[in-house]
Amino acid sequence: MSQRILDMGIQAIQSGSKVEGARLIRIALKRSLPPEIRAIAYLWLAESTDDPQLKRAHYTEASALDPHNTEARTRLAALMNAQFSTQTTGYTQPVTTYTQPVTTYTAPVTPPPTGQLNPQAVPPQAPQAAVNIADVLGHVIGGVNGAGTAFFITPDGLMVTSRYVVGGLERLMVELHNGRQLPAQVVASYPDIDLAILYVEHRPPAVLPITPLPRVPDDAPLYVVTYDGEMFQAQQRPTKRIMPAHWIPTNASRIPDAGGNPIFDERNYLVGMMTRNVSRASNHLFGVHISAIRRYVETYMQLSREARRYCPNCGTLSRAFGAGFFYCEVCGGTRPETASVQRYYLPQADILYETGRQQCVHCKSIAGVHKGRCLRCGKAQQ
Repeated sequence: MSQRILDMGIQAIQSGSKVEGARLIRIALKRSLPPEIRAIAYLWLAESTDDPQLKRAHYTEASALDPHNTEARTRLAALMNAQFSTQTTGYTQPVTTYTQPVTTYTAPVTPPPTGQLNPQAVPPQAPQAAVNIADVLGHVIGGVNGAGTAFFITPDGLMVTSRYVVGGLERLMVELHNGRQLPAQVVASYPDIDLAILYVEHRPPAVLPITPLPRVPDDAPLYVVTYDGEMFQAQQRPTKRIMPAHWIPTNASRIPDAGGNPIFDERNYLVGMMTRNVSRASNHLFGVHISAIRRYVETYMQLSREARRYCPNCGTLSRAFGAGFFYCEVCGGTRPETASVQRYYLPQADILYETGRQQCVHCKSIAGVHKGRCLRCGKAQQ
């Protein structure tokens, strides 16, 4: 009976009675159906509405019910590309690695046989872009300052987001557009430019093409995209301040999440990432240029070949942590797993710590003193 009701709902949608079709499908979904059939039901339910948010919710539900259903993933990616394309009115022809984004869906035409659910009778596949924006975006969950956006910067699982999102955390969760939630490890961060690099066990089909320009021109239109497909327009803000070339001053004063959003120019080139750094005078937000992000990612990839380990306190790849010592040689922060254990002087670490500073009255090291405490043993100086 459940399948029969679902068949009737699909046929109603095909004949143009979307409201009635949606009603019947919802009745069927309240009853017992196999997960793969429920996924098909949600695909058809998406065809009954023109609301992009509802479509996205239905496609996501279908992907979660049946991870092997490529139709749900394809349609979700096409929808997000369509939203991005239609909201960026005035774009020139996208770069060659893109095809024209989809703006409409083809109405289904083939009804399933009466009284029998046909799993193949799903809405016809819409064309999709060569690089789907949805494929490279991630939703960072559990950040210290709320959820944020991340995007793949390499095809082997490295993503970038803002340091503001991750704070001093070493692990978070990243949700992909198909509903999968994967653990993400923070492998490096750079607080001075509000950048964090994550590693996720996932390989995107492609990465976004980046701008060939070393800087964003004055007053250039910019388009900022969040994980959930929301897009808003901003503009490069000319300033008389002398600042490093990697900063992109914008006229945006707020973003809907904790940062990490990709920034595109009017030709769909990736030009940078939105941070939470603000202008002291105007409270406008800054982006960081993609060329700087690439440099930091390449530096991380080189250093990761050495015996180093990420320090969540300052973001550096610490030699001391890699060697198993208690304190980061850069900031003096404690290795997280040794924060609650008895720490002691390790003479073999002297080569990393000795900097000619004040000698500790307890452990005799000259690693330095910060706020009255030794950076080696952590004890207060008297």
